[in-house]
Parts: sequence; structure tokens; C-alpha cells
Amino acid sequence: EHWEFREFNQTRMKRSTLCFSFLFLGLVQCLIHDLVINQDDRQRFFIENFGFDVDGEFHMNVTGFKVGDSLPTEAETGRIAFLVRKTDTDTAAFAEQNVEDIANSCQFDSDSIRINITTSGEAFASFKINNQDEAGFYNTYFISCLSQPISFELKLTQFNVANGVINYLSIGYSPLPTIFAVFTGVYFLTVIFWVFNFVRANGATVNRIHHLMSAVLVLKILSLLFKTLDYHFIKTTGSPTGWSIAYYIFTALKGTFFFIVIAMIGTGWSFIKPFLSDKDKRIFMVVIPLQILDNIALIIIEETAPGSQRWETWKDIFRLVDIICCGAILIPIIWSIKHLREAAEIDGKAARNMKKLKLFRQFYLMVVSYIYFTRIIVYLVDAALPFRWVWFGDFSSELATLAFFVFTGYNFRPTSDNPYFSLAPESEEELKDLQRELEIEVNTGEDGRRSMND
Repeated sequence: EHWEFREFNQTRMKRSTLCFSFLFLGLVQCLIHDLVINQDDRQRFFIENFGFDVDGEFHMNVTGFKVGDSLPTEAETGRIAFLVRKTDTDTAAFAEQNVEDIANSCQFDSDSIRINITTSGEAFASFKINNQDEAGFYNTYFISCLSQPISFELKLTQFNVANGVINYLSIGYSPLPTIFAVFTGVYFLTVIFWVFNFVRANGATVNRIHHLMSAVLVLKILSLLFKTLDYHFIKTTGSPTGWSIAYYIFTALKGTFFFIVIAMIGTGWSFIKPFLSDKDKRIFMVVIPLQILDNIALIIIEETAPGSQRWETWKDIFRLVDIICCGAILIPIIWSIKHLREAAEIDGKAARNMKKLKLFRQFYLMVVSYIYFTRIIVYLVDAALPFRWVWFGDFSSELATLAFFVFTGYNFRPTSDNPYFSLAPESEEELKDLQRELEIEVNTGEDGRRSMND
């Protein structure tokens, strides 16, 4: 499908009476967008994308456009423009390569909707999705073939309309408030089951780490609850109306506690030893400050409009710090596996240590799988999903998190029959079975690494 070249002028936009100036929340996909660019020398940058259904509307208002310190000349207006490109999937990152080619060649193609700047430093555009063929993702970019820095203020409003009701969420994100509300209820039931069947069970061996695990569950419930409210009000009013503050607070606490608990379980603290070694403490001295920086980056990303230089910088910081934190929490698990393997070889409790070793190996694989799925697989799936199904990425991430919580809680539950505290009497047959299982796991892992290297 090819879009017919369309150039919008001031007269057409003046017919539109819709004008908004709320603050944009980047990651939430609320498309009431307020962007201020000041003396920016980038020749191209991504502004926003949005999934439109039939009857969806796009409104753009650009004022105060300057090249350097002056209004653009007639010649300069032909070398600068906003482009709106349609795709069927959320492929803004891939589509940007084509935009880079346009910026380098200064040949604006007819497949994009082009919005020109006038010599008065203004640009106005408005269009409506009239049929299913026009529905899809619309990615908005700015292109400049000039060497001078540019400045402008942009107000971009994008929304869908269903049964006469305006929906400010991209069509693919519309189910998210309901999805988050359902997961909030599921976690609430989970924490009740956890407390009354494990933490308060008769004969259960409850340690301090179990109370921290309970705290993570409670914080997860609160963060999801306020996330639900945040999305609901953005969907209905275009603004979170203050719920974002509570969402930031509990999301920051949940993220920090989550990484701390995973790292503490990895060290064996409160399970196989009542203290943290100096090596363990150094891990927490790295993870906790990084989590604080990660949460700061998250807030700045969500409170800053995409397209600004600061948004791109903090998005890169967020991704980098998140990867470092994920790697850091694996280190104590590896140390514990090494310690238990050595202990199984030198002391007289080989079966006990091997069973603990097996549990730690399972936990390590689960943590790696969780990180790989939520940080890589979900990202790739999001990029390939049709515009109506992008909610599935968030749904998959929440489902994976729930599965990880259930696995971790069950394997490290505060019960008298937990492998950490109560093991069957050791026997030669039991020892041989455990050795055989571990040898199979080790050989499988080594074969996998060899195939990857080949």
C-alpha cells in the first residue's frame, strides 16, 4: 500500500478545534504529546508512534520553528519536514533506517505523509483514519537536511474513537488496564496463599528472607494497582491525574527489593548461612546504587517526551543499568554453586550438598531464563506483533514474572520439608542418583556451549 503524497497547510489545521498541552508520558503510550526542541543539531529523530484504528485522529501543531536564531527561508523550508510513516507492526527502530536514507539524500518519498514548515515558523496537520486499510502504526519523525541547529515547540495529539468515546491509548495498548487489573487480583490471591499456607503454617521454618519475599509480593501488588489506575486515567482523560507518582514510588521499591531478594537467595543468606560475606556485601553495594539510578532513569524516561535528546540518553542509561543489575545478581548464585560443588567433594555430607547444588542450579537456570525472556524475547516479540496485539508483550512479561515468583517461592518456601533444612538419610544409592543427574546437567551444558562456539 502506498500513501498518496499529502501536504498540509495552515488553513486545513485551523478547522480543527482540538488542542491539548498535557505532559506526555513516553512509555505509557498516551499520545497527548508536548515536545520542546531548543538548538538541536540532529538531522533526524524519532518523535512518536501510535496504533490507529478506524476513526482514529492525528493532530499536529508546530510553532516557533527557527533555523539557528531566525525563521526559515523559502529555500530552507524545502529541506526540512516532519514525516509520518505507516507500518503494520511496531517497527519504529527498523523504519528509522529508511528515514536516515531520506535525511542523507534529502529526497522525501511519496510513501510518507509529509508535513512542511512555513516561512512563519509554523506547521499544522490533521487527518483521520477512514477505513481498515489505513489502520496501523503511524511513526512520526523529524528530518532536516540543514547544517544549522533547529528549535521548535510541538503539540501532537493522537487518539482513537470507539462508540463516540475517545481513547488516548494506542489501539494495541487499550486492553492493558484490564490486564493489569487481573494480574493485581492474581497476585493478591497469591500473597494470601503464600502467607497462610507457608509463612504461618504449623512447623514451618520461617527465616528473614521469607519476610522479604512477602514484602516483594506486596510491593508488586501495589505497583500493579497504581499502574492499572495510571493506564486507566490516561486511556480515558489523557492524563494520569497524579497516580503516576504513587506508581513510580512503588515500582522503584519493588524493583530494588526484587533484585536484593534474588541476590540474597543466591548467596544462601538466611538459608545455609546466617551472615553475608564481604564478597556478598560488595555485590549489594553495586546492585542497590544501580537500582536507584535505574529508577531515576525510568522516571525521567516516562516524564520526558520522546524526541528530546535527554529522553534518548536516559533510555540508553536505563537499558545499560538494567543489564548490569541482571548480570550482578547472577554472580552470588554462581559463587554458591561453586561453593556447594566443592563442599560435596570434600566433606561427609555429599548427598545433602548435592541436593542443595541441584536446587541452586535450577534457580540459576530459572533466573537466566527469566532475564533472557523479559529483556530480549519480549522486546523482539513486541517489534513483530501486529498493531492490535502489542498488549501481548506486556501480558507475556507479567505472566513470566508470575511464573518466576511461583517457582522461587515454592522452591524456597518456609516448610519443614524444604531441601535446605530436611533431607532424607543419605545412602549410597541416593548419592549415585544425584551424581548421575548432575553429570547429565553438566554434560548437557558443556555440549550446548560447544555447539554455540562451533
